[in-house]
Amino acid sequence: MNKTRGALHLTQQVDYGILLLATLANTGKDSLKAKKEPTNTSIKQIAEENNLSFLFLQKIAQKLLKAKLIKSERGKFGGYKLTKKPEKITLKEIIEALEGKISVVPCLMANASCCKKNKKCAIKNQLSIINKEMENFFLSKTLATFTK
Repeated sequence: MNKTRGALHLTQQVDYGILLLATLANTGKDSLKAKKEPTNTSIKQIAEENNLSFLFLQKIAQKLLKAKLIKSERGKFGGYKLTKKPEKITLKEIIEALEGKISVVPCLMANASCCKKNKKCAIKNQLSIINKEMENFFLSKTLATFTK
């Protein structure tokens, strides 16, 4: 039995992804307070400041880029920044960008044929309701929850 985590948990990838996005949101806020343009932040800088693996954080950034939650700019002042305000980025978007569709059990995912009882499952309907409630919960929380 693994005592370091519960049955339902956010992965380390989601944890670091939220940290990355919150850092970008806070960096943008700080520069706007100083009446400057939002600044770009490097993944290397975020990794070093938080004692995280640069390569792992870079892979996370690539997934967030693909999901269009962040954008990158090259050059001397290049780096990453959010594509939307933190209030407009839902936790559901972040999780699904990094881990795929939210599903409390694999058989609720599209095209899943993992369970032999799939067509006659006594609990699938209730699990489906719970899954929808979780999706709605993650839709109701935004990145702004994690910013200063």
